[in-house]
Amino acid sequence: MKIHQLRALVEIAATGSINGAARRLHVTQPAITKAVRDLEDECGVRLFERNPWGVVPTAEGAALLQRARTVVRELERAEEDLAHLKGQRTGKLVIGVTPIAGTAGLAEAFVDFRRHWPQVSVEFRELGFNQLRESLSNRTLDLAFAAFPGNPGDESGTIRRLFAFESVFVTRANGAFAQATSLAQLQDAEWIHTDATDSYPANIRAMFEHAGLAPPQRITRCTSYGLLYGLALNNDAVFAWTRHTLEAAELGRAFVELNLPVHPPALQLYLFAPPEAQITRPAEYFVDCILAVAAERARKGHGGTALTGG
Repeated sequence: MKIHQLRALVEIAATGSINGAARRLHVTQPAITKAVRDLEDECGVRLFERNPWGVVPTAEGAALLQRARTVVRELERAEEDLAHLKGQRTGKLVIGVTPIAGTAGLAEAFVDFRRHWPQVSVEFRELGFNQLRESLSNRTLDLAFAAFPGNPGDESGTIRRLFAFESVFVTRANGAFAQATSLAQLQDAEWIHTDATDSYPANIRAMFEHAGLAPPQRITRCTSYGLLYGLALNNDAVFAWTRHTLEAAELGRAFVELNLPVHPPALQLYLFAPPEAQITRPAEYFVDCILAVAAERARKGHGGTALTGG
């Protein structure tokens, strides 16, 4: 197998066509076709087939594709590392985030990062945790940031706890529940959350039951943050938000913190790096930037941030 063949495999799968792969790799269509045919001859199987939507991998092609992505991206990283040693400032950085992690200082970190690495191509991908883990494993992500109310457990990859950030229950500022001070007043509220698992609904029900109250009837899952804000702005809803976002973001003016005797658990921001892999210099610098943001928040006392290492 040759690297140009694996690159052709990866780009055909990404674009869904021979022409698309040729454009992405800046080569001719016959060159892509020959690369795939040679690879198929070497493997002894068909790697692609056509359907009404374009060219898609066969079962054998999909199996090889997973490995090919890893090989191609690792080679790209090696080329970038050598270029950085020669003083060049280009490259590619792909960062995965869970939805709530995007509120944990990544925007501020990016400002500092961009000043130091102005020519690096950066891509942020919002994914669920299982998708983040898979993408780290196949090396399509350089780094991932995920937020959890507790420990994520022993997952694949290198895990580092960065800092905690306080969460609060909020509702729209002009809503029916803006003055609520007890859970009893919120039994008829719409409780909205972004948790793809059943942990959040279970925690809400347990919170009400602990207070001797029947759980709310409406606990709505919405994994789209854009839609969540729309729902919260147009309904008398309650949801958990980070205190820093409530205080610092422009959108925060539309919501108020509820003065309740209970609070959502603090969220922990974790850094995930691919297993047994050396991250690139831009990736290392981005980590330094997010740590600097955390330290600054801790100094100012925003949300009770506590910076940790390990």
